[in-house]
Amino acid sequence: MKREETLYLSVVILLVGGLVASTNPSSLGVDRLHLFLYWLTRFVIEGGLFIAFRSLLETVEAVRHRPIVLFLTAFATSLVPFVLATTALDIVLGFPELGIEPGPIDGVPFIREFLLEVVYLGDDHLFLCLILSLPRLLGPGRNAAAEADHPPVAATPVPESQPILPMLDPPLDGEIIRLEAQEHYVIVVSTHEQRMVLGRFSDFAATLPPSLGLKVHRSHWVACFAAREAFEENRNMKLRLSNGDVVPVSRRHRQEVMEMLKP
Repeated sequence: MKREETLYLSVVILLVGGLVASTNPSSLGVDRLHLFLYWLTRFVIEGGLFIAFRSLLETVEAVRHRPIVLFLTAFATSLVPFVLATTALDIVLGFPELGIEPGPIDGVPFIREFLLEVVYLGDDHLFLCLILSLPRLLGPGRNAAAEADHPPVAATPVPESQPILPMLDPPLDGEIIRLEAQEHYVIVVSTHEQRMVLGRFSDFAATLPPSLGLKVHRSHWVACFAAREAFEENRNMKLRLSNGDVVPVSRRHRQEVMEMLKP
């Protein structure tokens, strides 16, 4: 995550924890400070589980570029672990089920009690997940503005007699966006597909004309038309591409990348 997103998540959890602690009746029999620490711990667990599942799902190509589907899937998959963690926390602290009387811990009654707890905590979890996801759910508008500031560089057409990456069989579908070295393989990403091909990254990059793109890192090549914006993350430059992928930029290639992004 970016530093700005980490700061946003921290502030949200602190504010929500303080708001709930200040407005929640002290039915747990503890003072406001301990009540705040309780809710803060609970929201850290809840938010951490949601972000962890969201990060895991971002590796799945089918959902990574669909913010609403990504959000709903991360919410659904993190709900049950959150309920289990919260129930364990309440039992350890002596507040089982936040006042909901626990049923028999055997057979169907226990399952029914657990499902009731999932329903009881579901709306709270949905609300927090939604608040934590606002920057990403509202991101497309900001990305569009960024793309207006950095319009895509037109790709230089390649004659049909010189197909892109002729070693690929079948031929690549769509326009090539980037290459990435993965040990003895090369990940090839186009506008329509992604492949992992056995071969050397240097051999693949050498077949591409300089006018089509450039090598931005020892393990990454990107097409000019796909470059959108460069940004700093932990003092390292990163390059965001048209398909949402982010690739690192080495220091020796920074100037070339900035030249590529000029309108």
